[in-house]
Amino acid sequence: MMMDALTLDQFHVFVAVVEAGSFSEAGRRLNRAQSAITYAIQKLEEQVETELFDRTVYRPALSPSGLALLPQARRILDDVGRFRIQAREIKRGLETGLHLSLGALVPVGLLAPALAAFADAYPSVRLRIGIQPFSLDVRDSAGSREPADIHVVFGMLLPDTMVKRVIGAITLIDVAAPSHPLALAGPLGAETLRDHLQIVLTEGTKAPADQEIGVAAANTWRVTDLAAKHALLLAGIGWGRLPDALVADDLAAGRLVHLPTEDWNDNGALRHITLVAAYRRDEPLGPAGRWLLARLGGDADTQPPVS
Repeated sequence: MMMDALTLDQFHVFVAVVEAGSFSEAGRRLNRAQSAITYAIQKLEEQVETELFDRTVYRPALSPSGLALLPQARRILDDVGRFRIQAREIKRGLETGLHLSLGALVPVGLLAPALAAFADAYPSVRLRIGIQPFSLDVRDSAGSREPADIHVVFGMLLPDTMVKRVIGAITLIDVAAPSHPLALAGPLGAETLRDHLQIVLTEGTKAPADQEIGVAAANTWRVTDLAAKHALLLAGIGWGRLPDALVADDLAAGRLVHLPTEDWNDNGALRHITLVAAYRRDEPLGPAGRWLLARLGGDADTQPPVS
């Protein structure tokens, strides 16, 4: 027989009988006659072509088939319940998905607690995380170039069209492999740094002149991936600037050394950097986005709306 007449009510009655311990008690809990409960179970057994209960005992006990199928029935009811909740939330304005755009130097570990809480609070909202090059101009990415709901970037890159919330800070340090010539030098000024290859995190093309902050060397290699920059520095090919949290283990193990560089053309602007989470003023966030923004900002008391 084709199982094309299964109903949610049959699954509901099946689980109710198991939890109540008898057909009569299930009927009382569901406010139905015992005969209606019995009929629903019989129709379900006809559909699945197997007995779900052993009726040879005083109280109905699950048959081997019923024992095997019970978890599936409960899962179906749970899935339908979540479906209904999500449908109600979407009707109330809940986003179906969010796009989070991170600057390449933003340490994901800093955001992990908030993202883990978001996964628990909004399991139905899909999250897409994009990593953008350091030199990316947020004024472009906030528009048609790279649309995102929330940007996590350096605060100094944000235009006035963005609403921002401070979420933390990172410290960037200049490093090189211990075999690099700069590792053996004393205080390093701009003239010394200019003569040594610098590994720079950038976009696929050379950054515009007004985005050359943080570049001291006459000769640069440009990479679009933070891991690639890290690997080149470990190989001793050049020197460069990385978040202190990223290189802490390398410094402790002696794989990299902290270069005693003086402030050069950035006047220290790219050493201690404020991180912000931001969104476009003309594109307000929905409830899930507002919740995530609050959590990224350290508001651990933020609770999702009760459905």
